[in-house]
Amino acid sequence: MNIKDVKKWVDTAEIGSSAVYYTGNLAEDRCYDKSTAIIPNAFAEHAKEKTVEFFQKRKTKMDKSKTPKKPIFDYIVRKIV
Repeated sequence: MNIKDVKKWVDTAEIGSSAVYYTGNLAEDRCYDKSTAIIPNAFAEHAKEKTVEFFQKRKTKMDKSKTPKKPIFDYIVRKIV
């Protein structure tokens, strides 16, 4: 997905439609690779206009071991207007 795809999706998606725009640990991953933030930031601009909202779904199970797994999430955007 690129910035043009983000605009196209926001312009053409039906209200209530959702899309996974990133899978991983966005907060951590964007520290190591600045380009990771391009698509989330593009959707954030639309969120300021209140046309989309964000949510996330955890993909890894909670682990109480001494060496827990890195949490992995699906980062999802939903069209609201």
